[in-house]
Amino acid sequence: MRMSMYGSVCGRESELCVHADVSDPCGKTYNGKPYEPYTWGTCILIETKQLEYFVVCARLSSFSRAAEALYTTQPNVSKVIRTLEQELGFSLFIRQSRGIMLTSRGRRVYEYASKAVEQVEQLVSFARMDKGEELLASWNSSSWMASCFAAFYQEHSQEDVCYHVMTAGTEEILNRCQSGKDDIGFVYVSEEQMPSFQYRLECGKLEFQELKRTKAYLYFGKEHPLAGKQSIEEIPRDQVRLVQCYEDEYTLGRSLMGNMEESPVSDMKISVITNSDYVMNELLQKTNLGNVSGGYLSREKESQGYPGYSLYGEEQPILFGCVTRQGEQPEGWAEHYLSYVKERLKEEKEHEKKEDNKAGTVIESKTTNE
Repeated sequence: MRMSMYGSVCGRESELCVHADVSDPCGKTYNGKPYEPYTWGTCILIETKQLEYFVVCARLSSFSRAAEALYTTQPNVSKVIRTLEQELGFSLFIRQSRGIMLTSRGRRVYEYASKAVEQVEQLVSFARMDKGEELLASWNSSSWMASCFAAFYQEHSQEDVCYHVMTAGTEEILNRCQSGKDDIGFVYVSEEQMPSFQYRLECGKLEFQELKRTKAYLYFGKEHPLAGKQSIEEIPRDQVRLVQCYEDEYTLGRSLMGNMEESPVSDMKISVITNSDYVMNELLQKTNLGNVSGGYLSREKESQGYPGYSLYGEEQPILFGCVTRQGEQPEGWAEHYLSYVKERLKEEKEHEKKEDNKAGTVIESKTTNE
């Protein structure tokens, strides 16, 4: 495969031809034949294998360790890197007795090469996949979304579909949708963040569809020493330690915790940051950590034994919704999954109404008896 940073792709396999100077004839050949369609210019021929070897060497800072990782020999790795340096016309590494380190130019090349290798791997993976359909989606770390997807997959387990699902921070989800890596993303954003969030969407030519409006909650594991409190007012804030999703500009925790002194969470401290639902649930179950997240998780967390405490009531609503590219309606399995999420939210809303009506009936009955 051949790529070009500042030129056009030649028609030979596994190489990159970059024409930097059109004043001199191109003398490069492939299997004894001149390159086509270009007959003029200075060619730099780079094999994807060379880029792969270079990236691994740069990451491991050692030719010998790179050879082990690449299942080849150290002399072969050295030869490949030396050939690459000759093609580029400058050194990529400083050779030392205790290993190697990138030169200043090598660091610049690494930025390009690592991205190129990743894109080639994605292309190869895509080419090797069956011709079946696929779902490309990502969402904020959420046990509710994980449960929703598991149920969706169970319903469609016999379908010829390849599912690519990722958990990520909001900014990364926006980038993935913008670049086309994902067809749809699910995020939660506080209403306070919406002006800057909408600006980010417009810059990235993205759209946000609100699916549910809810509240922020503080959750503890059922064994937590503070789990028996009746309301947030009874919880000593300076004793609360939290496990939160890793942060970016639109992370819910940053919005809720970075505000005024009178904020219910102003004195709470974040002890662990993770993007793993499993890690978060394990810590909630087995440690004295709590978690601040959107109320759309409240029913599930409470059913798992995590008592929830409303932080702001209706004052700072949390918006849960989906992100898509501007002017593009979700199609195929992205559309199927979005419909499923909407249906699941609708069912839960109806269930909440029934529960609230039931609770209201019980209170009314007690009042009447008294």
